Amino acid sequence: MPMQMIAYLRVSRETQRRSGLGLDAQRRAINAFAANEATEIVGEFVDVETGKGADALEKRPQLAAALQKAKQMNCAIVVSKLCRLSRDVHFISGLMTKRIPFVVSELGKDVDPFFLHLYAAFAERERRAISERTRLALAEAKHRGKRLGNQRQADVNKAAAATRDAQLEPILKTLWDLPYREIAQELTDRGIPSPRGGAWNAMTVMRVIKRLGIGGD
Repeated sequence: MPMQMIAYLRVSRETQRRSGLGLDAQRRAINAFAANEATEIVGEFVDVETGKGADALEKRPQLAAALQKAKQMNCAIVVSKLCRLSRDVHFISGLMTKRIPFVVSELGKDVDPFFLHLYAAFAERERRAISERTRLALAEAKHRGKRLGNQRQADVNKAAAATRDAQLEPILKTLWDLPYREIAQELTDRGIPSPRGGAWNAMTVMRVIKRLGIGGD
């Protein structure tokens, strides 16, 4: 008899729920995981909520319902990516206290809950570090009162990037919840050139998705 799991999906905007953008990608990732791991998805719960802050669980009634259902059935909850639960390590830690197993399809079913804490902690720390470096760099530039580089060329490059991103947005909205490396391979397979030409890579995909604000909390 296959292992049973409850699927939990989350998008942060009502328009994504209505269009299916984001949800479709999450569902594909979970279903592919279930097929590969001989797992049966016996229920699906979907939230439309950013779910930030200490009361995030209260803002996600479907996650609360998924927890209750998983407890009744004595099974795990599966998500496509850890960020579909949260990007906040404290929130992840709180979920772990519910004693309901969580599986992240992107990471595999054998990842120990302890490592979920670590992944969340590393991601949170890196976000804070990037934010702080950006803040300090902007403050330094403002203090110097200088505009480094060729501003005209920078403006041209920025406009070209915006145009290219707008053309990619409809495609990325259908793929964004897959691992970045898989999105990169899909774009390359479709013959879509990367910003510098040639094949895509995970880092380039991540930068474009973040610029577009696709799938954010």
